[in-house]
Amino acid sequence: MQSNKSTICFGISREEAKFRGSERAEILARIEVRIHGDSMWPTLCDGDKVEAFSDLLPQVGDIVVAKHPWKDLHIVKRVKRIQTNGYFLEGDNPDPTGTEDSHNFGPVPATLIIAAITQ
Repeated sequence: MQSNKSTICFGISREEAKFRGSERAEILARIEVRIHGDSMWPTLCDGDKVEAFSDLLPQVGDIVVAKHPWKDLHIVKRVKRIQTNGYFLEGDNPDPTGTEDSHNFGPVPATLIIAAITQ
């Protein structure tokens, strides 16, 4: 005979604990990012706040947050190509001096991609 009772853990049911666990995972996967600089202008402007998600697999055309391959900072760029050795990232700013991107530092390894931005 099957029981209709729910297991209670720390005052909540197992079903609610499972839900809260997935909610926590979603919160951990979501990152708020403030844009600094104009390398992504006109799409993103200095001071804009956007949400990025670390559980999304970036595709061509997506905007990503990544660790800079040479410097101790984070960058926000658009995925132009996916190559065997990483992601080729470019800024949206049409001024070639307005962005430092894969034209300067080459493809960015997947291990340096932190999150994809949703708009």
